[in-house]
This record gives sequence, structure tokens and C-alpha cells, in this order.
Amino acid sequence: MADDEATRAPELQGRPAVLAIGLVVVALVAGSWWGWASAGPLGGLLGVLLGSAVGVLGFTVVRATASATRFADRPAPDVRALPPDQAARILTAIMGAPAITAGLLGEIADAQARAQAGDLDGALAKLRGLAEQHPRSPAVPAAITRALAGSTDHAAEHRAAARSAVSLALRGGMNRLAAQVFDELDASVRGELESALDSADRERLAKAIRHRTGR
Repeated sequence: MADDEATRAPELQGRPAVLAIGLVVVALVAGSWWGWASAGPLGGLLGVLLGSAVGVLGFTVVRATASATRFADRPAPDVRALPPDQAARILTAIMGAPAITAGLLGEIADAQARAQAGDLDGALAKLRGLAEQHPRSPAVPAAITRALAGSTDHAAEHRAAARSAVSLALRGGMNRLAAQVFDELDASVRGELESALDSADRERLAKAIRHRTGR
């Protein structure tokens, strides 16, 4: 029910409603006057019908314009800090476009599902391929970082992925994602990552962390 109400065209209110009703009234009056003046009572009746049609058309145009403006102004949700699989589900539900699951977020979600099912090697192979295809996306190294959390066999790759995810997120304006990835790291990895970042990135990361923690 809530989804139906969210997607239903909004009712006219305020100035658009006054304009639409005014158009209907003017069309009726003008049509009836023109018909009566041209052909008497029968012409007046035809004029009323013609005015009604014109008024309904004007009302429809005004309502469609108002609805399009409201839908265009609807703010898009910020899913940058969410896990890729959750972000994909949210965007798919909002856009009504199942094809989005076949994109990068869907591929990352599939790799995460493999890792959760115990196929870490398969998940890493997929994520490494995605990293080559999308070298500027922080979502891929972020997924690698999470997949390798707690793994001692891939410690070096885990640190490199964390550094890449945070750096790409900061430079791409996704500070919330950078702060979230950083917070998920062990203290030792955090120290190494901060040392590897340049001064500008360290400052941006510090601001993002303060904003995330509310301090």
C-alpha cells in the first residue's frame, strides 16, 4: 500500500489547482458563449461540450506538469555507504529496473554471496577481475577488504585493498564510504593506512570520521 501511494500521481494543490480549475471554467464559458452567439441554443450546447473537452485537456496538462515536477524533485537516496548488495536492492526497487543487478553492484553482490557461502577463492577471482575492469570504483576494493577481513593468508592484499578503497572513495567524494571502510579495519591496519595516505586524504578522512561519529 505504501509503495502504491508513493508512485501514485499527486493531487493538484495550491496554485496549479487554481490554474487548472480556472482553465476549465474559462473553457466552458467561452465555448458556451461562442456556440450561443453562432447558432443559438443548439450551438450553445455544442459550445459547452467543446469547452468541456478543452477544459479537460488543459486540466490534464497542468496536472501532468505538476506531477512531473514533483517526481523530478524527489531526492535520490544516498547509498554510497551501504554494502553493494544492499545498495543494489534499494536502487533496483526505486528505479524499477532489474537490469541494474547485472551491473557492477550486482557483480559485487554475487561475489559477496560466494564469499559468504565459503567460496573465498571464487569470490576473490571475481572481485579481482572487476577491479581491473573498474579501476576507479571504490566499491570493488571495499568488497575485497570486507571479504578478506580476519584472513591471515591474504593480509597484504587486505591492506592494499583497504588503502585503495579509502583513497578512491575520498577522491571520488564518497567520504561516508571511506569512513565506514576505515572503521571496519583493525587498529594496526588503520595505522598503516593513515601513514600511506597523503596529507589531503588524511584530512578528508579525519573530517569524514568526525562527521560519522558526530564528534
